[in-house]
Amino acid sequence: MRAASGSSSARALADGAVAHGELLPAELVARVPHREKLVLSFVLAFLEANALPAQLLVNGGYVRDLLLGSVPDDLDLSLCLRECDPAVSVATVMHGLPGFALERPELNVSSVTITTILSDASKDKNVDTAKAHLVVGSPPERIEVDFMPTIGEETYDEFNRVPERDVRGTPEQDALRRDLTIGAMLLHVFQPRGSGPSGGGGAAAPEAAAEALQWRLLDFYGGLADLQRRVLRSPYPAGADASLVRASVLRYAEERELARKMGLLPSDGAAGSPARSDSPAPAGAAGEGAEALQVVWWIKVLRDDPLRVLRALRFSAKLGFQLHSSFWLAVPFALSSLQSKVAGSRKKDELVKIARAGREPLLTFLDLSFGFPLPNATCGGGGLPCLAPALFGGADPKGVAQFLSPAIVTPPEGANPSPSSASPSSASPPPFLHHSELPPSCELLLPSPVDPAGLPPLGAPPPFSSAAMRAAAAKLPQAVPEEEALGAALAAAIYSCRLAPPAPPPPPGARSAADALAAGAADAAMCEVLAACDGLSASNEMRQSAHTPLWCVKALLDTPPQLGMFELLATAASRGDGGQRRVGGREFGELLHMWQSLKLASLFAPDGAWCGVGGAARRTPGYLPDFILELAGTRCERPTLLRLREQLQLLQRDGPPISGEALGALPSLPPHLRGTMIACLHVLCRIEGAIAPLSDKASLRSFLEEHALLDALDAEWYVDAGEGKEKGCKGRELRPQYEQAVNRPKPKKKGKKAE
Repeated sequence: MRAASGSSSARALADGAVAHGELLPAELVARVPHREKLVLSFVLAFLEANALPAQLLVNGGYVRDLLLGSVPDDLDLSLCLRECDPAVSVATVMHGLPGFALERPELNVSSVTITTILSDASKDKNVDTAKAHLVVGSPPERIEVDFMPTIGEETYDEFNRVPERDVRGTPEQDALRRDLTIGAMLLHVFQPRGSGPSGGGGAAAPEAAAEALQWRLLDFYGGLADLQRRVLRSPYPAGADASLVRASVLRYAEERELARKMGLLPSDGAAGSPARSDSPAPAGAAGEGAEALQVVWWIKVLRDDPLRVLRALRFSAKLGFQLHSSFWLAVPFALSSLQSKVAGSRKKDELVKIARAGREPLLTFLDLSFGFPLPNATCGGGGLPCLAPALFGGADPKGVAQFLSPAIVTPPEGANPSPSSASPSSASPPPFLHHSELPPSCELLLPSPVDPAGLPPLGAPPPFSSAAMRAAAAKLPQAVPEEEALGAALAAAIYSCRLAPPAPPPPPGARSAADALAAGAADAAMCEVLAACDGLSASNEMRQSAHTPLWCVKALLDTPPQLGMFELLATAASRGDGGQRRVGGREFGELLHMWQSLKLASLFAPDGAWCGVGGAARRTPGYLPDFILELAGTRCERPTLLRLREQLQLLQRDGPPISGEALGALPSLPPHLRGTMIACLHVLCRIEGAIAPLSDKASLRSFLEEHALLDALDAEWYVDAGEGKEKGCKGRELRPQYEQAVNRPKPKKKGKKAE
């Protein structure tokens, strides 16, 4: 959605200038790019030239964005073919467009390429859709357009998201099958009489004909009103008999039992068993009948295509719109299908779209996914306490399903339920939930819905801290790519859940018990993000961005190994400073551990200047130092976080370039310690503030001699205490602690490249 000023659109909506069945005002039509008007005029000219009595309709998000005051994109078109010969289909129309473009070059469409987008399952189920690439205007621009017929009845089976469809539906039927009212509006586009770009005499010029198009809004289900109220709900057949709709939607015994527990079935006369009214309300009227229809129809919408659960959350987060309370009553009926029927890769695509919308929409989405409790009736018997375990996972390409564990968001036994319909307020509550104004506490997420007596109590708030997640995410640089932002934010959300059981007391010399628990939680969170990423078929970029920060948190909170060479280097750092001790051997080891764990070398320019995350060309996804420290700080002790911050600040100082060739100054350096030695030199130079390049043997030898390290390091590494230093490293026995490299291991990689 391309940004534009929405003031004129807001005025048009507020003034009632836009209404169902009316033509769009000129100020809204002016927002449609001219090249897209040329496309529509071209298609209308084709229909006229072939005497096809088909309506041309613009549908979906294009209409929503136009009415919201944004320049729309993703042009999706529907053809109503009800009045056409049965042999006419979208496919036959598409077949004629390329030749028509060649016959009528004056229409300013120089070429049309048709790409069908039918899967094998879609072909079997009579789905008639196509994608066209049109080259339009001068200078030429390439535009992608999707074509579909208006769909009537849709029949889904329990194993496939692709329905069997009646492709001769009316515009009203087509709108009813949409998942949200704000996306169910249509624009009927047509040429006024005498203004079309026909080949006959007196026809208007194609450019003028494109600008003369008429745009009639079709809003059968209240999408305009919902745009004004900024609320998300599904369309529903307002004049239908609620009992008949309920019977057609709740087909199975387990669905009816769940509906009974949630108070969605009509009362059987038993005391204390109020239910929603079955009396149908007139179209557009509010009442118990309309309310019952809204919930039951949304059950159908979500169960037919469970990915719509994720889409609703995405639009709520992206647009800042509120989800109608009936959404949360309908969601439990789609949970099983959401886990078993929707491929993880499809969920991942939706998640990336949320991340693309910006940081705040992404965090709002995670708040809703992890922090919003589902109704109590769904939590027992294998139900889920919130949506996150169903959203973050799925079946991988081999058919193995993996998800987040429900245990991390399951409230402890005895937790108090959330405020809900069990104790309704006397005030008239709004019919939607104000998640956008939530404080960190989940309790205030849940104002009472419209009909408190008809709603079940919601479950206890999941053990999830929105405040902790947002504190960590605040340190995510805005410049990181969307898949990296998604992975890192997911890591923060999971780390803000209940993760690790009580840990045993830490061993002597280790961090505090609180820090040990925080490290254990990071370890548990790593298992969760890997399961989620496997199930989502996540790219390497997303996987590393979710796993690496947690790996680094655990590394920083674990006690690093201590070696004698660290004491030597710490002592060397005090030379030239009046002998004043800057750091001890333990702290030097911690600094080295941080340098290696966070891969800080990749965040410096070749000349040794700090360039940070935004300017680092060599940075690996997930290595975000400030974010990692803040993530650790959500669980570790405050003094630990302050110490980590001080250490990072020291290591971010500019330092000298250090060449691997310079290590020739240390002929006895074991080959497997070369990387460690370079890292030690970087740390030493930053402690001292030294910036003179160490790029050759002579400069490094001089530096080591000045710091009395040349002989001392040799004596530290080898059992012979330096007596065989003239041999270099060959044939000498290393002390046990130096027999292996002390470089940090690398986090596991598994996934695919970001698309």
